[in-house]
Amino acid sequence: MPRAIDILLLTNDAGSGHRSAAIALEAAFLRMYGSAARVVVRNPIQHTSAPDLLRRYEQVYVGKMQKTPALYHLSYTISELPGVAYLLHQTVRQMLYRAITNLLHEQPYDLVMSVYPIYTSIAARVVRGFPRRPGLMTVVTDLGSVHSVWFNRTDDYCVVPTAVARAKAIRCGLSPDQVITTGLPVHPSFAAPRADTATLRRELGWHPDLPTLLLLGGGAGVGQLGALALALDSVRLPLQVAIVTGTNTALAEQLREHNWRIPAHIYGFVPLADMMHAADIVATKAGGVTVSEALAAGKPLLIHGDPPGQEEGNLRYVQSHGAGLWISDPTALAAHVNNWLAHPAQMERTAAQAQRLGRPDAALRIVRLAWDLATVGPPTNAREIDRRWWRSMA
Repeated sequence: MPRAIDILLLTNDAGSGHRSAAIALEAAFLRMYGSAARVVVRNPIQHTSAPDLLRRYEQVYVGKMQKTPALYHLSYTISELPGVAYLLHQTVRQMLYRAITNLLHEQPYDLVMSVYPIYTSIAARVVRGFPRRPGLMTVVTDLGSVHSVWFNRTDDYCVVPTAVARAKAIRCGLSPDQVITTGLPVHPSFAAPRADTATLRRELGWHPDLPTLLLLGGGAGVGQLGALALALDSVRLPLQVAIVTGTNTALAEQLREHNWRIPAHIYGFVPLADMMHAADIVATKAGGVTVSEALAAGKPLLIHGDPPGQEEGNLRYVQSHGAGLWISDPTALAAHVNNWLAHPAQMERTAAQAQRLGRPDAALRIVRLAWDLATVGPPTNAREIDRRWWRSMA
């Protein structure tokens, strides 16, 4: 019997998107290769040998984006300047070198994958003296405005979600042969519903026939989530709303105490696949993974808030392809939803664009490439890269 393949999958918990991408890839490995793929998911920042400063930043990251979006956007823009980007890269490498060294010495790995920037460049330094170097792969989780720190020449593959991200990778010095465009990895459960819409709604306790809007604010339930929900209720639109507050328990309690005039279903941190398949519209902030999940499910998007940094690029990507609209405030949300309910053909066209844009099988394509890298080794020429890419598409 062939030996199992050991894969270290590195992630981050600043927001929920990177963790969701890691879970999606882990599920895809299990679906494709079963027990032959032994996947270990770790966050180096949470390792005991990582500096406390990084852990504290990870904890306040979402609040920083929410409370001071303009300042976050400015810092993101400045960090893209060549000298600043290099300094940022080198600083983080030094701070995390010990933690990633310890992770890589826990056991031998055939492959090191990352869904967060910089990690694999550190891993490349650590494994220089190893008898057998593991494959190295970074999976980018932003759709449009991709920061330059994502791109490491030491990677065997840099997997990107869009042509825009591929062009940025090549401008940052990666070889075109290194950069593979697959889409952004979402959990395989977003690819197709496990039951028809009416059945899913009944199982969720929703009205089976009412138009349904799924309202999201990321894993932390941030943004104007409460105000958006109450705006829909105040105009008594003919629909039901499902509101996912994530870890924002105070908001969940506040919304549960509200005297709703339209059917409303309030949730904390819950799986989203069934809800997305059961909804007609998804209203969300512009996180790359959540947007990609909605696109994979073929749902028209209403993106709320003032997206800073990389999320602004995600919004532009959706808008430019006609898969959704930006919502500036709660009044605008109610107006756009009302317009779609009154003109369903418009909503259906947007949903069709979302479905065309979605890449529900991206995670499976990525793990096929990863499996080849772990079992066969890095490709030796462009023809071999092409062969592996087409095999991942099969």
